[in-house]
Amino acid sequence: MGTLRLVCFDLDNTLWHVEPVLVRAERETWDWLVARVPDLAICFDAAWVREKRTQLLRARPDYVHDLTSLRRDAMREMLLASGRDEPTATRTATEAMDVFLHLRNQVELFPGVLDALERAHRRYTLAALSNGNADLKRIGAGRLFDVVLSAETVGRAKPHPAMFERALSDAGVAADEAVHVGDHPEHDVLAARGAGLHAVWANPLALPRPGALPADVPALDRFDDLDDVLERLAADAGRRRA
Repeated sequence: MGTLRLVCFDLDNTLWHVEPVLVRAERETWDWLVARVPDLAICFDAAWVREKRTQLLRARPDYVHDLTSLRRDAMREMLLASGRDEPTATRTATEAMDVFLHLRNQVELFPGVLDALERAHRRYTLAALSNGNADLKRIGAGRLFDVVLSAETVGRAKPHPAMFERALSDAGVAADEAVHVGDHPEHDVLAARGAGLHAVWANPLALPRPGALPADVPALDRFDDLDDVLERLAADAGRRRA
């Protein structure tokens, strides 16, 4: 297996398709809010909350490192604008965020993911590196990861190198002993390579290969092929070092 010791994974759109999950979570969280504060539906809607998130992020770019706070604070702003006092708005927004997070973690893993992670966990240290707020324990895969990092816990979102550097430090491995598997060309593949890690482009959604990806970056279309992809990457890396 060469010198690969650490395999890092992005989560959203790498291990599961996230957009349908977020659409459902936003819709049902809005329904939950309206059921408790019926007059919200008179002047506001879910689109208003999305626009408020955009405004908050524009005013405070650091929200990109804490998407949970961004969503919660946007709902709080709506409740304040509807005439609720600050304690009520804060409490209701916090409760609504709990509803959202419950729904947000009801994901369906791509075919072969769980078996592939089980096999990989027996051979490597596994790390999860996500800009989002998925909770692997709620999803039921937390036991398979030795290191779990997010933009919120690290304080920096990918493509900043901080999350990769923290993973290497926590796992006690050098960058050339690690590989990152992710779907985003910039935030995952190019950022990992920039931090000195190997990279694999995860493409479970069968998208066209982005032109920005270097030709030597392997693609993972099916998680049943993870073992072979990692073995080939390790062999190629070994030949380059020889």
